[in-house]
Amino acid sequence: MLGTMTAPNPFGHPCWGLQFFWWAVDPAGFVGLFQSAFGPVPSAANAHARAVDEATARARRRHPEWFDARCLDDACPEQRGEECPVTHCLVRLARGPYLFTWDEEHDDRYTRYGVPKRPVPVSELPGDLAAAARLVEVGFTFDRAVRIDLSYPGGQEVLSATYPASTGG
Repeated sequence: MLGTMTAPNPFGHPCWGLQFFWWAVDPAGFVGLFQSAFGPVPSAANAHARAVDEATARARRRHPEWFDARCLDDACPEQRGEECPVTHCLVRLARGPYLFTWDEEHDDRYTRYGVPKRPVPVSELPGDLAAAARLVEVGFTFDRAVRIDLSYPGGQEVLSATYPASTGG
């Protein structure tokens, strides 16, 4: 009989290696929805993983378009007859959170792939989902952030954003 080996979970979430979601709120009060399969999860979301997962499950039943958004636009140059990879073109939502997914293939950061025409403020979410989103408050706005990095320099958890280069003019 082989013994069970336990390796430390490098990403801090009990569902490491599985697809799961977490939420955040920016300084303007708008919500971001983050999809991760292998990426890190902020410690506050991890500490309340069950509540986050339960609120997410209810949100998914009410708003499946937030979770199943994919580029199906024939004009997408990356599509080539198939669903466009989420890292290549932005999905436009009528109303919803900003959508980010873990991009392990290109740069090990969260990449924005969904932009709502009308972003959802945390104040309009049901109580349990608003509480889950407020667990992670970021110091940057989601409206222009294209990449989100979760790192641990000096042992401190830091969420930072990358914005597109200024086009000048």
